[in-house]
Amino acid sequence: MIDEAAACAAVAERPAGLHADRDRQIFAAVLELLREIGYERMTIDAVANRARVSKATIYRRWPGKPQMVADALRHQKFEVHVPADTGTLRGDLLAMVHAVARLCAADLPLMLAVVFAMRSNAELARLMREHVLPAARMQTDSIIDRAVARGEIAPDDKVRELFHGLAPALLTSRLAADGLPIDDEYLQRVVDHVLLPVLTH
Repeated sequence: MIDEAAACAAVAERPAGLHADRDRQIFAAVLELLREIGYERMTIDAVANRARVSKATIYRRWPGKPQMVADALRHQKFEVHVPADTGTLRGDLLAMVHAVARLCAADLPLMLAVVFAMRSNAELARLMREHVLPAARMQTDSIIDRAVARGEIAPDDKVRELFHGLAPALLTSRLAADGLPIDDEYLQRVVDHVLLPVLTH
């Protein structure tokens, strides 16, 4: 005799696993297409074809392209993972810029595609600012919090605003606009001549 309770449990569990696998396929297709052709040229049709799912499957999950892209980036954890406390502000900043440099070198096309898309699509920009970017800011906020706790700098929200955008802007500009490598000597100059002066001003 079939155990009806066990059968029901198995059926209930199966869709969750299938849905997770399907979402991973869709997210992978979204990120690949963002890198290859950018946000504007990417369509729901293209994502469905690349992920080998129907358009109806995508629209059952997300109301439109901005929501789908933001969700893909959120699951990608498109952020800088700051290493553990080094004991000094300068050490933490060096660790952070090396992490940013690795991210830029590994996925600059994806980063640029997202930045350009946010400029032209208000809904995507809103979703990124509300659901994706705060996680990255929490990582870099920890550097300032540690420095404040050590007494190395004074708490200043305006300084935080400057700090969050400086390293990514400098590094992406060096790679994308100047076509120059990001080496240890350059990262030390960024820390010593830009980030530290801003934070300790």
